[in-house]
Amino acid sequence: MKRILKNNPIVVISIFLLSVATLITYSRNIEAINNSDKGFFSGKISFDNTYKHTIYADRVEVKKGTEKGLKTLSIAIIDENTSESVFIKLYDVHEKGTFFIPGEGKVQNIGNLIKDVNRFRELNNFYQTTLSNEEGLKNGVGRVNITKLTDSEIEGELIIIGNNSEGKQAQLESARFKAKI
Repeated sequence: MKRILKNNPIVVISIFLLSVATLITYSRNIEAINNSDKGFFSGKISFDNTYKHTIYADRVEVKKGTEKGLKTLSIAIIDENTSESVFIKLYDVHEKGTFFIPGEGKVQNIGNLIKDVNRFRELNNFYQTTLSNEEGLKNGVGRVNITKLTDSEIEGELIIIGNNSEGKQAQLESARFKAKI
């Protein structure tokens, strides 16, 4: 065996390359396993008639709780690149399904789009489904379609149309999310 290795450099190079390829494959698999626990949020968003662009976050905060005697589910994300944010609070959530914002339950669901989370004190920075547009019409709506809901995980899709206190409109469409609870 020593003689084959010593006299044939191709065998040595082949063993070396095989070892490197194995290490690279192993490290990528470890990275994929670690990233599989992360959530994601992605959708198209626009504020004040600007062009639609992608909002993305790989950290999705989901909380279950009880408020006003009802089970609640809150979803919050912040796009680290643009500081844009989405906040959803749904009431009376027990299983997967479609939930409308503001909805027609005892308590209205909440759907907010925030243009810049760093300017959270500015009223015109918040776009809510409950505010009127420039013509005075309350045209804010939203829909959350939860396609998977377990004790530890949630997946779904959502859209939101909201207005700020000046009546300017923001839209979130084709949004998808997945997160650990």
